[in-house]
Amino acid sequence: MRVAGIDLAAKKDNITGLCIIEEKRIITDRKKSDEDILSFIFSNSPAVVAIDAPLTLSTTRHAEKYLKRYGAMSLKIPWIRNLAIRGMRIAKNIKEHKIEVIEVFPTATAKILKFYQKPKKNMAEYFVDQGFSFENDVKNEHEIDAVIAAYTALLYLENKTHSIDGVIIPKKLLK
Repeated sequence: MRVAGIDLAAKKDNITGLCIIEEKRIITDRKKSDEDILSFIFSNSPAVVAIDAPLTLSTTRHAEKYLKRYGAMSLKIPWIRNLAIRGMRIAKNIKEHKIEVIEVFPTATAKILKFYQKPKKNMAEYFVDQGFSFENDVKNEHEIDAVIAAYTALLYLENKTHSIDGVIIPKKLLK
């Protein structure tokens, strides 16, 4: 099963990290424009796309409060609101192509599964230890967040996650 992860930047001028995981193979990339991001997704035909961005503008959902313990920022912050608007636009386009989209928060995944590290690039070792191979070097934290997002999508397909108000996170006691 092929899944994708997107660590979406709020602004098109900033780098968005992208990842495809198929079997135990990980491919990462970086893009900026919505068109380039969508082209990457559609050319890889994933079953699920996990986006690291709020996919709602609601500031009252329980997920905001729950994920704050893992470092999530409020939708009341203007740039997070802009991120949500861009995320919803990209998610809508992907869904129109009959691809499932889920909202994820990679920092929560890494902390729940106890492999969170700084610098973030060091977390790539967790995946190597799990038997994954990287087709290319992870160049920045955006790419590793995209890898973790895609990994969360894999866990989602394996029924090893649950939803906190629409945000998919791993169950705490994964083995």
